[in-house]
Amino acid sequence: LANLSVGGVMLAMVESVDHVTETAKRLPNVPIVALVETARGLERITEIAATKGTFRLAFGIGDFRRDTGFGENPATLAYTRARFTIAAKAAHLPGPIDGPTVGSSALKLSEATAVSAEFGMTGKICLTPDQCAPVNEGLSPSHDEIAWAKEFFAEFERDGGEIRNGSDLPRIARANKILDLARAYGIEVSAFDDDQAVHVPAPSDTYHY
Repeated sequence: LANLSVGGVMLAMVESVDHVTETAKRLPNVPIVALVETARGLERITEIAATKGTFRLAFGIGDFRRDTGFGENPATLAYTRARFTIAAKAAHLPGPIDGPTVGSSALKLSEATAVSAEFGMTGKICLTPDQCAPVNEGLSPSHDEIAWAKEFFAEFERDGGEIRNGSDLPRIARANKILDLARAYGIEVSAFDDDQAVHVPAPSDTYHY
């Protein structure tokens, strides 16, 4: 592989820093997505995320459940998903990639994608091409969120663009995150006409940035 043009590697069963560093030596400058799939890997996820060579974290949910005996209820896996997002944030990585949803139920996929977004995950492994569009739609910012972010910045500039209280910084961070994520998903933010905008209430997670 070292002599091939590789866009990136999803490294399975990552349980230690060595798994990433050894791969990075063999494939220098190739982004590595560390797929953490076991309890052992989860216990070392902070170090794995901070390792040079780790581009992003991904949750290998199927093998993790087999390893731990956990069920698939979102509440059961809440702690695990939180660990992924916190480790990624602490290491200044993009949001983690959630595990796949097995089956052909559109409703189940939609609900699972909503869970991913709730835990700050900004990607999800797809098992078939048909899953890509609904997953992208579920993880991308909504029309209301984009409208709120644009309205917030417009009002902020009209008010002089100065930080006036403690709530401004988290709202700025949240608005930036919404617009950056929208652009990452190919949404043309400028298509939202500021001149015709009406007041949009802040998203419920405005302060969770």
